[in-house]
Amino acid sequence: MKDSPFTVVYVVPDKMGGLVNIVANLLAFRRPDNSTDTVVRVHNRFSTDTRFVGHLAASQHVIVEHALPLENLYPVLRRLARAIPAGPGVLVANDLLELALLHYYDLGRTVVYILHGDHDYYYDLAVRHQPVIDVFVTYSRTIDVRLRQLLPNRQDSIFYLPYGIAIPTKVRTAVPGKLRLIFAGRLEHGQKGIFDLPLIDQQLREQRAAVEWTIVGGGPDEAELRSRWQRSSSVRMRGVKSQADTIELFAEHDVFVLPTRAEGFPVALLEAMGAGLVPVVSNLTSGVPEVVAPGVNGYRLEIGDVNGFADAIAALDCNRELLETLSQQARQTVIARFDIRERVGDYQQLFARWRELRQPKPRHSPMPYGSRLDKPWLPNALVYAVRASQRRLTGRALP
Repeated sequence: MKDSPFTVVYVVPDKMGGLVNIVANLLAFRRPDNSTDTVVRVHNRFSTDTRFVGHLAASQHVIVEHALPLENLYPVLRRLARAIPAGPGVLVANDLLELALLHYYDLGRTVVYILHGDHDYYYDLAVRHQPVIDVFVTYSRTIDVRLRQLLPNRQDSIFYLPYGIAIPTKVRTAVPGKLRLIFAGRLEHGQKGIFDLPLIDQQLREQRAAVEWTIVGGGPDEAELRSRWQRSSSVRMRGVKSQADTIELFAEHDVFVLPTRAEGFPVALLEAMGAGLVPVVSNLTSGVPEVVAPGVNGYRLEIGDVNGFADAIAALDCNRELLETLSQQARQTVIARFDIRERVGDYQQLFARWRELRQPKPRHSPMPYGSRLDKPWLPNALVYAVRASQRRLTGRALP
């Protein structure tokens, strides 16, 4: 029974993000075993986020579209349930929709929730949905400690599993001239702090530091970022790139700049350091301190410290020997501790225990979401029409 075939189903948002890259790495570097993989990609037609453009090496791909919050939640959940193949194994959950589904359908799978962000939102998901979650995976020490505090009765079902990346084969080399800076991530200020970037650039110009910028990514604040960046500055907006193309771009730069406000454990940080870039990043409690040692392989600045970011970058521009030393140390840190070939086995071993880890589910688990219009028996077309009409009457734009 232990070695019987099973399927691992990953439900992921169909948008660019660190979580999707983590799943992509787990699939690309999985070791042969008795499991197969299915990816169910969920896409909100109203989303302003950029759709994922990379490759997921699963044996089966399914895309589920929805139009929440205008649709009735229950028909959306039914569509999602139909997309998940029948059979034994694991369901890897990461966000609200698939967790809500599990209160409505028991799919007979062991549910593994990857808590991938050090945000109240994801902790709230863990607490609200713990009756339908069998296993929790945390991948930073900070996340692990906080989740154990929130769920003292679930200690045996919480697993700390750091993830890894494919160590880049293309590595930066020293070149004379301008210091090459790059940001890669979702273009959204609330989490990533992207509006700090043009302010850092302004400070660098005032210090007469010779730099050039590359911005990779898309998101809801892209247009505002473009408008805030002075046209005279040396910046290239490259748009959304695949994970592979982004890693290629890293090797053409010197410094990875990440003024982020909140992360679980930023994937792009590891990928950039793996290519030999020196990180200049926010000093978050989660993830970043586990990989960036100030003055050894990069710099950690306080959130929003525009002057501090600029001073650290200017120092690297002035001292290219220091840049090379930190660059070598950054890459060695990732090689030694975050090689996906070493990490992927931990996840597969956990998934292989799906039988023993599955816990009894409550017979009736109330849905923690939904309004008066979210009812299994209400026609979806009617709910959509009512909600769209309400938005027009109140002058609110459709999402």
